[in-house]
Amino acid sequence: MKMPKKLVFLIIIALISLLIWIYHTSNFDYNSSVLVLKQNNYFRSTLIQPSNTSCNRNPFLVIIITSYVGHVELRSAHRRAMPPDYLASLRVTRIFLLAKIPTNERYITQEAINDENNTYGDILQGSFFENYRNLTHKHLMGLEWASSICKNASFILKVDDDTVFNFNRTYNFLKKLPKGDKNLLMGYVLNNTLPRRNKQNKWYVTFEEYNRNIYPPYLSGWYYIISPKIASVMCEEAMYNTYFWIDDIFVTGLLSESLGLKLKELPKNFWLEYYELLECCLRDMVTKSMKCDYVVGPNGGRNNLIVEFNEAYNNCQARNCTQRPKDHDLKTDCIVGKERAIFSDGQAEVHHINM
Repeated sequence: MKMPKKLVFLIIIALISLLIWIYHTSNFDYNSSVLVLKQNNYFRSTLIQPSNTSCNRNPFLVIIITSYVGHVELRSAHRRAMPPDYLASLRVTRIFLLAKIPTNERYITQEAINDENNTYGDILQGSFFENYRNLTHKHLMGLEWASSICKNASFILKVDDDTVFNFNRTYNFLKKLPKGDKNLLMGYVLNNTLPRRNKQNKWYVTFEEYNRNIYPPYLSGWYYIISPKIASVMCEEAMYNTYFWIDDIFVTGLLSESLGLKLKELPKNFWLEYYELLECCLRDMVTKSMKCDYVVGPNGGRNNLIVEFNEAYNNCQARNCTQRPKDHDLKTDCIVGKERAIFSDGQAEVHHINM
């Protein structure tokens, strides 16, 4: 006895409906998680967008500088060391990454930040509050902006506002790199860094926040180079990873590990670990007409040091400074006040690691 066609049709419809229900039920948690993560695009919600950029003119380099909202003098020093018109002539765009003014901040107002951006047009301000544990938000905000608005750029340089760097040496170094390397992620690689479990340490991390005994290799957030493609991929990957508040470890360490990216090392003698070494290098350029071949270092709290360092280098170039004698190595001749290790006093200090 044949089953009526109408009954067969109803049974097929019922089976299809059941399969659809099973599929959606089994994927509910996943779909809900993705929805929450996509709604949590904190680095796309901003108060101020930069207006004075050359991103529509095929930029060579985009410099994103992490800056505390109250660091007006530091941002001024960067602009004086590398004037906007000079950067534009080299197809370089620079923006400063800020967040909302915290409630306990008494020395800066949103009106002042608005005026600063109206004058220079180089501020990207997120809608989250300034807080050390929000640095990852700020870091990703900058990468997302640079990789989407300036996606045709050859390179992105991420820098902290209290980092001193020689712009001309940086520019010439990038000019020699292959433009087609879309997987570029280059800086100073830190290996075998341990989480700080001492509650008194500024970098204290609980086991709930990070349950492994060692961080993956990562780049110092002071200064690193990344391609727009990799920056974009990282921002996408961040939505599917558990948030971690130490930004350079999360972005260049955990996300790189998740994506299977290879970290590349900057050349040896590119970096000065201590402020005292940078000051000695500067002094020798000014008083001894001796070249300083190093490119990056900390400012040691001297806001104007980035201006002095770049001016001294340019003057040295003009008057043909001599090379430092091999028997007078800077790191041997210069006195450093005390030994320090990364995260020892809450400041981002780095030791070069030979690979």
